[in-house]
Amino acid sequence: MTATVPAALASADTTGEPLLALDDIQAHIVPGFPDTDQRFVGLRLPDGDRSGDAARAMLRELTPLVTSARAGLRHRALRRTTGAAGDGVAAAVALSARCLRALGHPELAAVDEALGVGMAERRSLRDPAPKNWAVGAPGAEIDILVILAADDETQLAVAEAPLLDPGHGLTVVHRESARRLPGDIEHFGFRDGISQPSLRGLVDADTPLAARHPMPPMPDGRAYARPGDVLLWPGQFLFGLPRQSSTSATRPADPRRVPDLARNGSLLVYRKLAQDVAAFRGDTAAMASALSVEPGTLRAWLVGRRPDGSPLSRDETDPGPGELNHFGYDDDVPPGAGVRGARADPDGARCPLAAHIRKVNPRDQETEQGIQQNTLTMMILRRGIPYGPLYEDAPDAERGLLFLCYQTDLARQFELLAQRWANRTDRPRQGLPNGLDMIIGRTRPGDPRQAPLPAGTVSTMVDYVTPQGGAYLFTPSIPALRALSEG
Repeated sequence: MTATVPAALASADTTGEPLLALDDIQAHIVPGFPDTDQRFVGLRLPDGDRSGDAARAMLRELTPLVTSARAGLRHRALRRTTGAAGDGVAAAVALSARCLRALGHPELAAVDEALGVGMAERRSLRDPAPKNWAVGAPGAEIDILVILAADDETQLAVAEAPLLDPGHGLTVVHRESARRLPGDIEHFGFRDGISQPSLRGLVDADTPLAARHPMPPMPDGRAYARPGDVLLWPGQFLFGLPRQSSTSATRPADPRRVPDLARNGSLLVYRKLAQDVAAFRGDTAAMASALSVEPGTLRAWLVGRRPDGSPLSRDETDPGPGELNHFGYDDDVPPGAGVRGARADPDGARCPLAAHIRKVNPRDQETEQGIQQNTLTMMILRRGIPYGPLYEDAPDAERGLLFLCYQTDLARQFELLAQRWANRTDRPRQGLPNGLDMIIGRTRPGDPRQAPLPAGTVSTMVDYVTPQGGAYLFTPSIPALRALSEG
């Protein structure tokens, strides 16, 4: 481990970063909704010639309610500086390929192959058969997803009521309430949402979206906004903007060519993931007993972090806020900018290769996809939130995670992480026994789930997380929503 702070610490350069259209981008993409409560309403268009008119009428009602990124940033800054809960309801809208076609814009449905086909037909995730889905089953697919967020449930109920009125001519095919759990944990008891990329881009001529802090030179060559927060070009998540290069960690690739109405929009993955807390606790306790380790130790191995969010790749069990993500796997990470360094863990001696956080985010490792820099092109913006009560409050209730993420390439980003890495034992690290992601990974029916851990290999037939369906959707910019509503 590097023992001294490098003499020169420099903030990341903003040269060439684009001015972001914060009044156009939906706030659920950037910066996300920080509110405690969210409601999700999925609407289905009628069949036949009336579908386009019904979609336009609904969008005319919804578009004025959608929260912009600029308003979202103001809201977030106010919460951070005053600690006050938000006042009012934030809203976001996303559309299916079927809806885009009904609106007369098949070119938008074609910006991504997986979007055009739809999640139910994609069949690449080893999910249960779509006919058994609770969300997005054949004939009940979501065409318009409305996301509402607030710190006041009464305000949410008032905002939601018009969507549930059958007078608008659309069918409500999905409705879910979600709430952040104390300490931002998920239902298995681990702090969630810790590791997120920071977007390059400017909010005005002199101010970057992500504030830049002094950083030591990093061995992986990446740029960081602050310790642990890797900087990515915004085209990874927003159409029409510079993208991450597969060969350079700091220089951008050209924007993808997309229709004008796709610009500043993004692709949304929406999935309902049921969590079986009793099965997770009981099965992992049995595994731990067989390996003569504590259940908490084994569960942390499966996740890659301890319940408080501290990473297993760090020796410290009490990392400061900047140290939660200031670590790598292949290289030692130097100290600096007020954080301690961290030793490399290339073979998974501390954080197993099968750990959830390592399977879906290899960080500075090379993978079967290529060099370290290429891995940056596969990252996603996660916007998930738990649903259902804490297990201790209602053991028999339904609970889980509403998984949401944004990207501009469903196959190259979400599907690669969820299928080619989480579901396969030979990925992402080549030449080593990676094992399955025991938290979200899925095998073929009848096959056990296995993972090598520091104390021995574990195996189970128990699913802790069960996908219950969802949708691939396009989240347009606010001007695009307005244009679509006007025909």
